[in-house]
Formats: sequence, C-alpha cells, structure tokens
Amino acid sequence: MTRVAIVGCGFPQVGLLKAARALGLHVIGLDKNLEAVGAPLASELLEVSTGDADAVAEAVRATGARAIATTGSELALTTTTAVAARLGLPFYATPEVVHRCQAKDAMRAAYEAAGLPVPRFAAASTLARAERFVAEVGLPVVVKPARGWGQRGVSRVERADLLPRAFAEAAAISHGGAGVVLEEVIVGREVSVNGWVTDGALEVFSVTDREVFAGDRPLGVMRSEVCPSERTDDEVARAIDAATRAQRALGLTRGPCYTQVCVTSNGAVVFETAARCGGGFDADVTRLVSGVDLYRRTLGVALGDAALEREGAAHERHAAALVRFLAPPEGVARSVEGVEAARACDGVVDAALYPRPGQRLHGLVNAASRMGHLLVVGASRAQAVLRADAAERCLRVEV
Repeated sequence: MTRVAIVGCGFPQVGLLKAARALGLHVIGLDKNLEAVGAPLASELLEVSTGDADAVAEAVRATGARAIATTGSELALTTTTAVAARLGLPFYATPEVVHRCQAKDAMRAAYEAAGLPVPRFAAASTLARAERFVAEVGLPVVVKPARGWGQRGVSRVERADLLPRAFAEAAAISHGGAGVVLEEVIVGREVSVNGWVTDGALEVFSVTDREVFAGDRPLGVMRSEVCPSERTDDEVARAIDAATRAQRALGLTRGPCYTQVCVTSNGAVVFETAARCGGGFDADVTRLVSGVDLYRRTLGVALGDAALEREGAAHERHAAALVRFLAPPEGVARSVEGVEAARACDGVVDAALYPRPGQRLHGLVNAASRMGHLLVVGASRAQAVLRADAAERCLRVEV
C-alpha cells in the first residue's frame, strides 16, 4: 500500500485526508495537535508541527512515505514545498513560486508589473512608513502581515490613533519577520475563483461568492462560499480573466489555484492568489457543483499519476452548493449538540462542530477559531441557503 504523508490534519486538510483514504492510500497525518479535527482520518498520526520542515522531512523518511501533500494552509504549504524539494518528491510548484504566492508585497509587485489592477499598497517595516502611506491614501486602510494566513493580524483601521496597535499586531504575526503591508480599502463584492493550472493554463471550475463575518478585527474571516455567484455573467467573466492574469504574473504553471477577486463598479481587482485549494472547503464546494475533485488531482501530483492529476468530472454535480462556518462564543464549552440532527437535514452533505466539552473558546479571533461548518447542496442557490439556515439552527455549543 502506497504511503503518503499529509501535512496538517486541521479542517483545511479534511477533504484531502478523505480523498487519500478513498484512494486506498496509507495516510500518515502530521500535526502538532493530535486532537485535530482530521486526525481520525489518518491511518497513523505523528505529532509534528506543520511549520517545522526538518521534523516533517525526518517523519517522511522514517515512515517510508513515497509522497507528500497538503492543502488549505499557507504554513503547511511552505513546509510541504520545501520538504518535497529537499527529498526529491513530486510537487506542483517550486519554493520560489510558492513564496511569490505568499509574500503579499512580492505578490502585489508581480500583479502591478503585469498591469493588473490592485489596491494601492505599501510594504512597511516601520510605523513611520505606515503613517506616510496613510497620509498619502487616507483612511480607512487595511493592515495585514506581509506574510501571514488565516486572517491573523488583519484589521481595518478607521482612525489614525488605532494605527500603532494594528501595525504592531500585524508585525508580530508576520512569518519570518517579513513586516507589514497596508492597502487602501476597495468597495465591491468578493468572489473566489477556484481552478487548476495545467501547462500554464488556468481552467476554472467554480466561482463562488465569498461572504465574511462582520467586524474589523479580525477582518475578512470567511463565513461562507456560495455557488452559483450572484454576480452577472460579465462580472464573473471579468473575475476569471483577472484570476488568470494573476496566476500567470506569479509564474504558477501547475496545480491548484485559488484567487480572491473584488468585483467593483470599475472592474475586477485581485486581492490574493494562492498556490493551493482554498482553506475553507472551497474544493468541496467546487466538487459539488462541477464534479471535479481538486483534492484527488493534488494527490495525483504527489503520486506521479498523470491520469489522476488531470481527472475530469467524476462526481455528481449539483445546481448549487455552499460551505458555511460558525463563529464561536466566548467561554468554556459545556455542551456540544446537534451535529446528527444537522446532518439529517435536507441537502446537508456534511456538518461538524469542532469544540469539545470543557474546551475554552475565545470568540472569533482568526479563521482557525471558527467552531464548525456545514456543506449543503440545493436545486438553486436560494434553496441551498435556506437548507443551511435550517441546519445551522440545529447546531449548539453552550458555554
């Protein structure tokens, strides 16, 4: 039985873990948290940090894994790319390409060089530089780590006196001391473009409306991805064109591609491109509406299986699908209830609550703090939304 190492067992990797098991692979899960939501899906589980490339490489060697893969997490992606290069294992992108798709200043510079519309931005290693940017573009601005993920350290600053705190928080979280990026605020509707790059050409399988939780701190934590989009055909086409140009600008020639685009009255503005599947079950929604499984394709790369990497629609397709996440309360969880009732609701493909009784919850502080999810299908967008509403009412975490 072929042994594959999956870097990370949190909810971003659940779909990949399921796909690997369905292919009959021996799945070696690597995660520092042995109680991660995807841990039970692994054939064997090792306590290894997804951010420790040396430890991951040693685990791969020690277990005899012949392949390595991950999805949904930038930290895990960084490690996986480095380990694959070090051990000579198949992967779809080089560490250099992945870096361009992660370092927000380098990413935006590549977009600008390609003539793509992007928010005005500035890299800032000092508060003084951040203050100069605010003086140039005005408030509000978005402050984020130059290299970060999961909406950690991302905030919207409405007043000048709040800038020092926002800058300090973003700088502290920025991976490897990469500094801070500030952006002007763009008004529009966000969509996510999900696809796969083959020989430099992006094929798009879904465009979803990206809906976020309210609030400026943290800013932009995804609540739901809904397909089909409510944007017009012309707006969707512009979003796909922007995502395609962004992918080319970053040099991404193979593998999964997830792009956040803001559709405005003046066109489509690219926010970010990731060299991976989206971390919020975006690939699951994509599979439900297109029949194409991006997780299986990712494993096809890792296994050196060209047919699996290029597999077409192999699953049932639905007219509409969505993922919806739940925000946690603050306090100690006394009871976690309603998962089976939610799963029994019409159209529900999956439902989960992550907390355990006795676990302390801190509210919505970043994307990783979300407390559960629903995957739902319907004969129409409206029906899928109503079904998700009904299932969500079943889920309860009492504190």
